[in-house]
Amino acid sequence: MSPIGSKKSLFRRVFATIFCIALLVVAIFTLAGAGYLQGNVARVTRSELRDETRIVAASLNETVDDITVLERLSLDGKRVTLINPDGSVLYDSEEPAEEMENHANRPEVADAIETGSGSSERSSSTLGEIMLYEAVRLDNGTVVRLAQEQDGILAILASMALPIVLLAVVLLLVSFVAARRSASSIIAPLLEVDLDHPKRNSEDVYSEMEPMLNRIESQRQELKRQMRVLADNDRMRREFTANITHELKTPLTTISGYAELIAGGMVADEADLRDFGSRIHREAGRLTSLVNDILTLSNLDEAERTDSENSADVLGSTEPVDVPRMLESISQRLEQVAKKADVTILLETKPAMVVGVPRLLDELAYNLASNAIRYNLPGGSVTLSCGIDEGEHPYIQVIDTGIGIAPEEQDKVFERFYRVDKSRSKARGGTGLGLAIVKHAAVYHGASIDLASELGMGTCITVTFPVQELPEL
Repeated sequence: MSPIGSKKSLFRRVFATIFCIALLVVAIFTLAGAGYLQGNVARVTRSELRDETRIVAASLNETVDDITVLERLSLDGKRVTLINPDGSVLYDSEEPAEEMENHANRPEVADAIETGSGSSERSSSTLGEIMLYEAVRLDNGTVVRLAQEQDGILAILASMALPIVLLAVVLLLVSFVAARRSASSIIAPLLEVDLDHPKRNSEDVYSEMEPMLNRIESQRQELKRQMRVLADNDRMRREFTANITHELKTPLTTISGYAELIAGGMVADEADLRDFGSRIHREAGRLTSLVNDILTLSNLDEAERTDSENSADVLGSTEPVDVPRMLESISQRLEQVAKKADVTILLETKPAMVVGVPRLLDELAYNLASNAIRYNLPGGSVTLSCGIDEGEHPYIQVIDTGIGIAPEEQDKVFERFYRVDKSRSKARGGTGLGLAIVKHAAVYHGASIDLASELGMGTCITVTFPVQELPEL
């Protein structure tokens, strides 16, 4: 479909604007030309009429019978009138003198009586024709006046109707072609814009289009970012499904196998029975921990998608938490685990309070400490510390002397089911969700996580909370 016929077409609007302006310019110049032509013709005619009037006056001054001389004059297209000083008409070349009104009030006559000569012009018809008048006072006091009809602008236009129409048709065609080409050249940069790559057109487009193209580019980049996020989310969902299937399958297979042996009466020795029961209990505990961690992460995910009021229903209400007391409690709960791994737990606490969900803050610190023990070395240590930094921000810090984390893996350790040392984590237990819970719990409380680690030297993880506004007691 042609752009000129398109609904709300920019091409059509530009074309119409240029075409109308061209027509307006043509009309203005036509009228101006006609006015200029009429003015020039009027000046020439007036000058000729003035000269002829003076010649006639000179002839009349040399005669006795003015009327006889005037009757013999042959002046093409000119009207001659002889007027007494009192304004009465003595002679007129077109009408009987006795039927004409007094001319004393006519400007050219009044000026001639007073100064010796006078001139004026008056419209004579609806076509814009005008009458030019020149009057000269004779020696005997009478006034001779010559009048000549002069075409006005409308009359000139009417007399040139055919040429003007032909010229208008030519100008219309020229204006149409010029307007169409101009509109096409104006619209061309708009049609050539590559919206898939707006920045590529930045040098060729109009400056007024740059804000729109920049906005399109930013929206395009945002859309690409969201698509990457969706792709990452889909990848994480598939990985999570695969990992959770594997993590659930392993303890369930173990429990099912040992339970089947016991139920089938294939375990006769009491020591073996106790050993199988212990293994079933251990795997059930691992399964319970995994399910609890999954539920915690699910609650955190749901809380991040809802507002603060609804998140309290999912995770629980917030309240001031005494961080040193919480770390002391965690140290006591992990004491046997640390002793079994030959790891010493050290406490270096200073007063600090954090307003948050007690259960989440406890899981955050517990998972950091548990991971520090699990990935430590025999004879190593784990230091749990807290306090207020120079910026009045409460913090929790866990330092271990364990295996450390390679630089390329430090950004991945907070992903779900990611393990730095899979063989060690299998041997020491763990669900692979601990640091993921730490990350989401920190985000929920508006905290930041800083990780510093070196292979073979240990790891330091610091969780820094916003400045706290504790409720008044």
